[in-house]
Amino acid sequence: MNGTVLADRYELIEKTGEGGMATVYKARCRILDRTVAVKILKEEYSGDKNFVEKFRTEALAAARLSHPNIVNIYDVGQQDDIYYIIMEYVEGDTLKDIICNEGPLPVNKAVNIAIMICDGIHHAHEKGLIHKDIKPHNILITKNGMVKVADFGIAQAITSNTITFGDNVVGSVHYISPEQAKGQPVTPATDIYSLGCVLYEMLTGKVPFDAESPITVALKHIHDEPVSPRAINTKIPPVLEGIILKAMEKLPAHRYSTAEQMRNALLSIGTGAAPDYYRKHDNDKTIIMSPLAEEGNDNGLKKKRVRPAGLVLAVLAVLGLIAGFLFSGGGIFGEEVIVPDIKGAQVKEANQELKRLGLTMNVVGEDFSEEFQKDEIISQNPGKGSKVKEGREISVILSKGADLQEVPNVVGYKQSDAELKLKNDGFSVSSIEEKHDNKYEAGTVISQIPLAGEKAKEGAGIALMISKGERPERVTMPDLVGLNLDAAKKKLKENNLADGSIKRKESNEFFNNQVIEQDTDAGVLVDEQTSINLVVSRGPGPVAKTKAIDFMLPDDQDYYKVIIHVIDAKGEREVYNQMRRAGESVNAAISYFGTAKVNIYLNGKLNQTLTL
Repeated sequence: MNGTVLADRYELIEKTGEGGMATVYKARCRILDRTVAVKILKEEYSGDKNFVEKFRTEALAAARLSHPNIVNIYDVGQQDDIYYIIMEYVEGDTLKDIICNEGPLPVNKAVNIAIMICDGIHHAHEKGLIHKDIKPHNILITKNGMVKVADFGIAQAITSNTITFGDNVVGSVHYISPEQAKGQPVTPATDIYSLGCVLYEMLTGKVPFDAESPITVALKHIHDEPVSPRAINTKIPPVLEGIILKAMEKLPAHRYSTAEQMRNALLSIGTGAAPDYYRKHDNDKTIIMSPLAEEGNDNGLKKKRVRPAGLVLAVLAVLGLIAGFLFSGGGIFGEEVIVPDIKGAQVKEANQELKRLGLTMNVVGEDFSEEFQKDEIISQNPGKGSKVKEGREISVILSKGADLQEVPNVVGYKQSDAELKLKNDGFSVSSIEEKHDNKYEAGTVISQIPLAGEKAKEGAGIALMISKGERPERVTMPDLVGLNLDAAKKKLKENNLADGSIKRKESNEFFNNQVIEQDTDAGVLVDEQTSINLVVSRGPGPVAKTKAIDFMLPDDQDYYKVIIHVIDAKGEREVYNQMRRAGESVNAAISYFGTAKVNIYLNGKLNQTLTL
């Protein structure tokens, strides 16, 4: 496809890479004369209309991201059956290439890279975008060490229907979170898990889990603990190992709550801050866990006077308890165990943990929850840290997941009708953006996020893209700098452009009422009737300068008519006009203002140009 031009603007120069979903080309934007990257969807995806629509919508959403650690998306388009994204062109290497060539990386370098990744994905999470496919292949490192997270738009377009463990995503399965592997909903914690895997690989040169089959790798993410990073690379500080393992916790609730929190933990490594707390495994290797809340105790409880009637009831209760223990064959002095923290755990995993300790689970109810996913435990009684006898029953309430509603389709609706439809269905409008569109008339909804048919909680905001109607004709922006204000306005009118705001400031380079700056560079294509803002000089302007120039006339002809033109802050004028013999020396004193260009003509032909 080299040489192909998309949208009469993006000229493909060379193929620079290829992934499971798209091919990447280096290209030149003819309008802005800059290098860009063009990512073109492969044919098997461009033929899927549902995927293409989601790809387009999510890429437009990702285009709203603007952060130094994210590869910027400039444009999304279609030409015939070619669907493409125009992105910032990053000169450098992927983190995967760097790990392959240099790994394991020095601790400081790996930590700095991870901090910048945290900054990028935290910005995206704040905007409501989860990457879902953080891996070294999607991390670009520039020549000066700047980290850029790529593929936000495409990763967002991947759904549980398009993710497989086939050849196209073998690379991704080494960084997939347990909840993704189970097909459960994802949260920002999903990206944090994948980043933990990336940091693990940077520091050890190995992925946390590997096997011949991608499905086996996915199962290891769900069930297995990774090998201690320090067992592979002893240069890793204990506190850094703790950060890696906390990011890779199986339960999302046990990971860092935000990418910013993980970033702060990485920044604190140099301070010698201790990890949260340690848990001993059977093999006596220590891993870092989320900090537990303070365990309850009875020291702070106020003593209450027991009334005689209450005392009798208490004695009867104790006697009944003793009888119960004796009847069941147990004893009141049996083994005590500490109730584990199963809040946030999946019911199956929690039940296994209780059985291991000789406890049983009793599901007493279910409830909707935005904090906990379906089949995770919302609450437990007795609580974590309580001391109970073996065989004790732990009562739990399970989550039914968030109380989600189906998002209605408002694409094609007038804006007012769409807002009313969303309100009646229990949603709100979170943001409205406008763009020109040749398909939908002005004031009509072009696209929405979330998409129609997706699930969202009641009251959730829906972002709408509204048509501004057909794109107007485009004109080339003229150069107005140096013109007086009246001439500049006339030139704008001649080019079907509108006057914008006018600011005035002092200038030693331009005379009073001359244009100093224009907010749109000359040569850029703009829509007709675009308002152009100008900065105009209020003087005093440049002072006159004088410079002597001299040159020898050639001897090709007998006589030469010598004309000298000066172009400076005052405009263009003739300053010399004489007939001279061949071979003579011409001397002329040139007066000019600001910077000047001097054109010398011999017998009507430009001979040379000087800059003063």
